[in-house]
Amino acid sequence: MRMRRHGRRHGAWSMALSLGLLSAGGCRDDVEGSADETGSTGAGQTDEPPADTTEGETDTDDPPGSESGEPPQDAVPPPGGLRRLLAHQYVSSIEYLLGPQAAAVTTAPIDPSLGTFDSLATLSSVPSVLDIESYEGSAGTVAQAAVEDPTRLGQFVPCVVDGPFDDSCYERLARDFGRVAWRRELTDAQIERLVAVATTAREWGEGEFMPGVEYMLTAILQSPYFLYLVELGSELGSETGEPSDEYRELTGVELATRMSFFLLGRTPSVGVLDRAQSGELDSDQGVRELARELLEEPLARRTVGRFFAELLTVRDLPSKGKDPTLFPMFSEALADAMLEETLRLVDDVVFAQDASAMRLFDADYTFVNDPLAALYGYDPVGGGQWMQVPLPEGRAGLLSLSGWLAMSSHNTVNSPTRRGLFVMEQLLCTELPPPPPRVNPEPIEPVEGQTLRESLVTLTGESPCSDCHVLTDSIGFGFEHFDPLGAWQDLDNGQPVDASGHLPGVGEFYGASELADLLVTSPNLSRCLVDKAYAANLGFVPESEMAPALDAVDRSFVEADHDLKHMLVELTASPVFRLVDEPK
Repeated sequence: MRMRRHGRRHGAWSMALSLGLLSAGGCRDDVEGSADETGSTGAGQTDEPPADTTEGETDTDDPPGSESGEPPQDAVPPPGGLRRLLAHQYVSSIEYLLGPQAAAVTTAPIDPSLGTFDSLATLSSVPSVLDIESYEGSAGTVAQAAVEDPTRLGQFVPCVVDGPFDDSCYERLARDFGRVAWRRELTDAQIERLVAVATTAREWGEGEFMPGVEYMLTAILQSPYFLYLVELGSELGSETGEPSDEYRELTGVELATRMSFFLLGRTPSVGVLDRAQSGELDSDQGVRELARELLEEPLARRTVGRFFAELLTVRDLPSKGKDPTLFPMFSEALADAMLEETLRLVDDVVFAQDASAMRLFDADYTFVNDPLAALYGYDPVGGGQWMQVPLPEGRAGLLSLSGWLAMSSHNTVNSPTRRGLFVMEQLLCTELPPPPPRVNPEPIEPVEGQTLRESLVTLTGESPCSDCHVLTDSIGFGFEHFDPLGAWQDLDNGQPVDASGHLPGVGEFYGASELADLLVTSPNLSRCLVDKAYAANLGFVPESEMAPALDAVDRSFVEADHDLKHMLVELTASPVFRLVDEPK
């Protein structure tokens, strides 16, 4: 039995990049840069999508995510289509394919921005002329580096190192390297065109073999088949050839590709492609086994760290500024240390300890180097080393680390609104309406004799935004013991700090550590992490129709004591991961 569509969706193919020979025939008064995490699709068209001639795909009676054979009819997947590689995915894929020297000379275009996560723009972004020129220049530079040291390339195609240096090697290069680079089998016609590129380049190179390799690699790396993830699913149609109302299942190779980018941030290995083509991903068990194996690879740690760095916005710390007069301690070295501190805690909880993801939010320890030790009031670590230390009293988890506290404040003063809004929207998935028109977004400075809290309550109490500020600020006030750098303060503007707060629907608290205790017991935090992990890695903001399937993932997440790796495995086995609707 196949899952059926709840309602037809229609859209154009998003295929903006054509490369000639190988082209495919709340109130947020003081919150700066708030973005709507919704994306549009169909930003460009071609007459037809890239054809996928992948072998080895089989149809099964059991639908994705169902061991019993009875599909969850209320699980609605996102649309199929194309997604452009993010810059880090592009570079990481080059490194796997051609080695670190080739990756070091890549020049990927800057990722477009749409909301918290970079991936949210991959469905709608259209490469600019400068982007296309960047891809072209990068492909040429990478190919040149690859032929200067063909060791890595020779692991895929031994004849480029050992010979014979003739047309048969060009054909093997197109067939074998092209398969892993494009994540699919090439057609005979595509192989012929790539070989023609190589032989023409050999003529230009006065009969030398390697110019042909270089030009073929340049062509392969400029192709939309490399630059885009193709997620069309298996072809639909009834026995009469008419379209059906069934969803599309990702083919084995498409699923393997989605899983590799989801968990490792790069193109799948040859071994993973082989397993997909042999039918190992046709069952839930096969999908889960592969997901668990991928999560044991070192790159999985970087992927999980990147997710939390984006979620907490701390990846932007190196570009964050603070008033140098008020905060002379802030420096590039401190900003780098703040980011590293967050990543070290995430890695320790999720991978080293294999502990509950809730531990991230109530951990009583952290990692410091000399700049952070000075900020927290510890003795110097020395020698550029890092050390695990207990968090000072009043701190607990990621929201008490200096990185998030610095990012969620202004350059001169704290922002209870920013901090509270983050907790509601990014950790509890509770949306607030946008601010009214003509709201002043400037930071609120405390007046003489008042704390920032008192001044903020006075200024917003009678404003059109008062209803929203009651919700956000009552959470954000719990962080008032931390200044805009994340350092502890007992006084604010010369007055005693009041860090009492209220988490709507949950209860009262005082300070960040008590707030952490409430957060980790909230079912909304667990469920929100599922949504965020899905959106951050796939680029689809979960819609209400996806809720039943994601609810099931969350239930399994809870039953596994909030094991984050378990949650990621269950996401890969979910129907909303393995199925797609009509391509957009």
